[in-house]
Order: sequence, then structure tokens, then C-alpha cells
Amino acid sequence: RLLAASASAAGGAVLTLAVVAAFTPLFLAIAAVATGGAVTSLLLILFDLTVQEAASVTLLLTVLFGAFVPSLSFRLSGMRTPPLPTNAQQLQEGIDPHGSNEVAVRTVIADGWMTALFAATGLLCAAGLAALVQPFGWPGGCMAGALSLLLLLHGRGMGSSWQRLALLVPGVLGVAVLVIRAGHAVSPSALPALVVVLFAVAAVCTIASWTVPGRRLVPYWGRIGELMHSAAAISLLPLALWILGVFGWLRSLNL
Repeated sequence: RLLAASASAAGGAVLTLAVVAAFTPLFLAIAAVATGGAVTSLLLILFDLTVQEAASVTLLLTVLFGAFVPSLSFRLSGMRTPPLPTNAQQLQEGIDPHGSNEVAVRTVIADGWMTALFAATGLLCAAGLAALVQPFGWPGGCMAGALSLLLLLHGRGMGSSWQRLALLVPGVLGVAVLVIRAGHAVSPSALPALVVVLFAVAAVCTIASWTVPGRRLVPYWGRIGELMHSAAAISLLPLALWILGVFGWLRSLNL
């Protein structure tokens, strides 16, 4: 059903785009989401993976796709970066300035592409986060937490409000789903400790919302955020391998 629905959505988006010949970013974003669903369904059918395992692979591909969204949007808007010169003669090539109106128009187009593609990325991540914690376990929970942190940290660098929301909303929803599923999974004796931790985190976030806005932070806070951003992105691959059981398979080998 998922494969049929994804194929129908992708085909419908492409056909509608061919007929309407407008709103290209919107329809291609729909096609991108449908492609993610098709990839997940193919993993389920061809490799007999569980939903959680297939979601981990799809999320890896989605994060990889999201890394190329800015450069892809730049190219789709019609802008090109001139190649670096290799000799003295090439220093005089391509030095004519572009018209300001053309640059402004292309910038708006690139911003629209980024918004649509990041929205597609956010939708795929939201669906994948829900699948990672069904059922709840350490591998899926750790990957859901890492991906939520990655989305929250990546969203802080977006220049558009819609692009920021496209990443922050799935990140917040991922944290909420993770907490809810963890609350259902832990034993009743551990619930008070979980509640205390949640209240402590809420208190820290509340204090930060009162004190941080409008203040000039020292540079190392930004550096810490960048390191956490990179660590969250790098950790997704080993966490996905953990979910897929690769580490257990390697341990079982008699070498």
C-alpha cells in the first residue's frame, strides 16, 4: 500500500506539474516525499526489514539529501558559481557584474526552492522519527534523539522563518514522541525520576528563553553548537547500523 500510494503521489505530482507548469518547487517537494515513501516500502519488500530498520535507512538518505539542499536550490534557481581560474588569461573571464534585478529575482527563486525542499525533508524526518520509536528501544531511541538534536541545531542557521519551521517542528515533535514513548516503556518505579528530569529540562529551557534573547554570547557557545551539530550528524550512521543489527552480526562472526 505504501509503495502504491508513493508511486501514485509521485506520478500525480509530475503529471500535475506538466499540466499546470507552475509551482514547480511545491510539486517536486511532493515528489521527493513520495520518493522517500517508495524507498521505505522497497526496503520493506525486497530486504524483509522491519519498519524501524527501513526508517533508519530512509532517514540516513534524507539527511544526506538535506545536506545538498542549499547547493541544489542554488543551481535550480539558475545561478552558477564561476570556475576558479587556472592561469592569468582566465582572470579576465567572467568578471562582468550581474544585474541587481536578476540577482534579486534568482535569490527569491532559490529561497523558494530551499523552503520546499526543506519542508519535504522535515516531513520525511517526522515520519521516520515516529517509526524509530515503534517499538521503543535503545537503538531507535538513540537515533531519534540524535536526529531531533540535528534538526534543532540545523534549524538555527536558516535565514527564512518557513525554512526554520520546516526543521524545528519535526525536531520538537521528535523530542515529544521520544519522551512519550520512553514514559510508556520505563517501569513505574522509574517514572518519578523521568518526571524530575523533564521538569529540570523545562526549567533550564525557560530560564534560557528569559536570559538568552538579546544578549551577546561569547563565541565558544556557537562553537559548541557546531560541534554538537557535527556529532549528531556523524552519529546517525553507527546508530542506523546498530538498528540494522550490523554490530551484532559482526560480533557473531567467528574469525
